Amino acid sequence: MAVSRAEAFVTRLGPDWYADAEAIQDAIRRRRSFNVIFIPQSYKFDIFPAATEFHLAQLERATSVPLTIEGSTVSCPVTSAEDILLAKLSWLQQGGGSERQRHDIEGIINANPGLDRVYLEGWAQRLGIAEQLKTFLQ
Repeated sequence: MAVSRAEAFVTRLGPDWYADAEAIQDAIRRRRSFNVIFIPQSYKFDIFPAATEFHLAQLERATSVPLTIEGSTVSCPVTSAEDILLAKLSWLQQGGGSERQRHDIEGIINANPGLDRVYLEGWAQRLGIAEQLKTFLQ
């Protein structure tokens, strides 16, 4: 999403949604995630704008899942376990370490024994997190 489209995005969501256009614009400029909340049911959605080649690859590999809220169904891309793992390893490296990130990483690996190791190793090399991935996969 372009910074200039944040206002239109918030308007299109409508009054049942909490979304802060300024926070969205700031997040897009900083290549960070933002969230929106469906107020009637308190559903929070984390939005990760595609800002890099890796983000675009995540979208290409995502599985489309139907999401129905109050009778309206939209198709939502859901990121693969491999891409979530790579993103969490990147966040861990950028943030200097977080026990929650470590726990999440271990959980993804344990819950997904069929992870695509070739894909993981290729992107880990490109993202500069190959050593971190190797440590967790041992």
